[in-house]
Amino acid sequence: MKFFSATLLTIFLFLSSLDHVKAVNIDHSITATQTQKVDTIFSAWNKSDTPGLALAVIKDGKIIFSRGYGMADLERHSPNTPTTSFHIASMSKQFTAFAIQLLADEGKLSLDDDVRKYLPELHDFGKTITIRHLIHHTSGLRDQWNLLALAGWRLQDVITENDILNLVWRQKELNFQPGKEFSYSNTGYTLLGLIVKRVSGSSLAAFTKARIFAPLSMNNTQFQEDYSTLVDHRASSYEVDQDGKYRYLALSYSNVGATSLFSTTEDLAIWDQNFYDGKVGGTVVLSKMQSTGVLNNGKKLNYASGLFIEKYRGLNIVEHAGADAGFRTNLLRFPDQHFSVVILSNTDESNPDQLAKKVADVFLDSLLTPIPKGKQLSRKLEPTKNEIDPSVLDSFVGDYALAPEFIISVSREGKQLVTQATGQPRFPIFPLSERSFFVKTFDAQFSFEAPNKDGIVAAVVLHQEGEDHVAKRVKRTSMTVDDFEAREGEFYSDELHTLYTVTHEGDKLVIHYPRGRIFLNQLSKNVFYGDFPIGRLQFTCVDEKTCNSFTLSDDRVRNIHFEKVKVKAVATSKEKALIAAQLAEANNPITLFNAVPAYVRGSMNQWGVRDKLLANEKNKFSVHISLKKGKYDFKIGSDNFSDIDFGGNYGDTSIRLNTANQMNTKGENFTIEIPHDGTYSFTIDIIEAHIPMITIKNMVGNL
Repeated sequence: MKFFSATLLTIFLFLSSLDHVKAVNIDHSITATQTQKVDTIFSAWNKSDTPGLALAVIKDGKIIFSRGYGMADLERHSPNTPTTSFHIASMSKQFTAFAIQLLADEGKLSLDDDVRKYLPELHDFGKTITIRHLIHHTSGLRDQWNLLALAGWRLQDVITENDILNLVWRQKELNFQPGKEFSYSNTGYTLLGLIVKRVSGSSLAAFTKARIFAPLSMNNTQFQEDYSTLVDHRASSYEVDQDGKYRYLALSYSNVGATSLFSTTEDLAIWDQNFYDGKVGGTVVLSKMQSTGVLNNGKKLNYASGLFIEKYRGLNIVEHAGADAGFRTNLLRFPDQHFSVVILSNTDESNPDQLAKKVADVFLDSLLTPIPKGKQLSRKLEPTKNEIDPSVLDSFVGDYALAPEFIISVSREGKQLVTQATGQPRFPIFPLSERSFFVKTFDAQFSFEAPNKDGIVAAVVLHQEGEDHVAKRVKRTSMTVDDFEAREGEFYSDELHTLYTVTHEGDKLVIHYPRGRIFLNQLSKNVFYGDFPIGRLQFTCVDEKTCNSFTLSDDRVRNIHFEKVKVKAVATSKEKALIAAQLAEANNPITLFNAVPAYVRGSMNQWGVRDKLLANEKNKFSVHISLKKGKYDFKIGSDNFSDIDFGGNYGDTSIRLNTANQMNTKGENFTIEIPHDGTYSFTIDIIEAHIPMITIKNMVGNL
């Protein structure tokens, strides 16, 4: 079943009038009918007030149809053209894999090498992970984007290679034994990019420019290692908001390997031709690029080196799509027909995977087998104009099981029904009739059974890709206040370096994680699920009153462990006075620091021993930390949050350099702005232990 699939890219086409076509290099052998059919496919974006895409249709090594639709930059009114440069997202992976294959062909590495030969920082999982495992997504490594999101990062943040690696190096478990399964992992391709760097001595950007792009004259193609690097004729990224209006969607990635290649349709046509003439790499490398992986049990995959090897309507195809921020891309090749389609889009409502196949249908119709009944690509559906009685909508509200632990929840928000599948995002559904609804963003429809005499709807049928799946209504296990309280508390994951707080509001548990909170839906007393990035959460309980841990899993990350911890977060004057009295009774204000190792911890470090506070004089503890220019959050505390937990002041939590700043035990983070790269001393003065003072200085002077 594909409901709420991992790609989430199937978008309906909203057709409109043709009014903004940019065309170059059109082959006049193409018929007017073919031209009209292709333009109709993209008419929804053929405007001057929408983003859109660039298209290239390639036959026998020549671009036979090349057009831009919509705008590359809505603010500057710049149109998309064949020379517009797009961030191509996961389409980048084939170029990273090609770099690895070139190095393997030259004998500088073997695809069967243990990756720890080149990346000794990676945890020893007790099972060998090879370069081949990384290429074919069979390594078992957890996906970097899911890990970052779970750790509180927003994907619009500036995310560097080091940010990713610092999290990857902390992982102590795999999703599965290497080679046992296929699970798409961006982590593997980030590591492949790093291997290219360590083996060749050049960054992935420099290596691919010298070895691939320059020899092929792909002059408008480059890996962007730093998001601030200028890119000529760059398209901006857009998404559609709830009001149907476009808004800019930032993409600040500063990492390469899995993503971050910029290119044009014209350059990618050159790349496409290289798979036929082997100008770079030769026939041996090109053959290995298209050799699919094999699991430990001998099962062949449909994934090669950054390429899916499949069939479409009876013909062999090679393709790979990409999706980051508002960018959506695809390069679809029919190798036996020497025919390809390239689509690069800058709006999240497009689906180049489907669109490329629609274009192929126009040109290869006589060679393609008929589309099976019920398997047709998306068609335009319109909601009913009649308003449905809220009481009828309420009869559909509830939980429906497609599988024992795969639930579709239906809720009502005003006059709108909303669905959410286990571990997936929420989607509104729109009525086709009183009991039939559809999802706008991908091919899925729901038919609810008629209510019984008690007004209860017993089941719903999911229609997707020509198949019907019956989901029967299930009743949640009832939860008492004691049940909720047993699952509340602070939970820490060492692999994520992150603290979650679990509370309950009404009849739902709530996860509070860095930069957000998510309400959980219940499957049983110990199993819950929530919006991305939470997925499936399962508690482990000692007894009915004590749940001391939980694990999180989703489609690309499994069994992230969280342990219940005790966090001291004292804020009231009365409580601070009590602490002061307790310390005075001990007649030693530094007992707390001497008894419990304390660390500077936060966004600038990995809470390692190197950041431990050490006594340098009476009542003073210090640590020196190397920092780069930028803004950091941190706090002072023990390594597991169980003891010392001095946080920020009330109100403004920013720390001034070279000034003694008062702390308290509220538990919030401090913020420090570092003006220059350098080594900084963090000194805690606890002469009054209940009101410590922190001073941060640059070790080479006050710059």
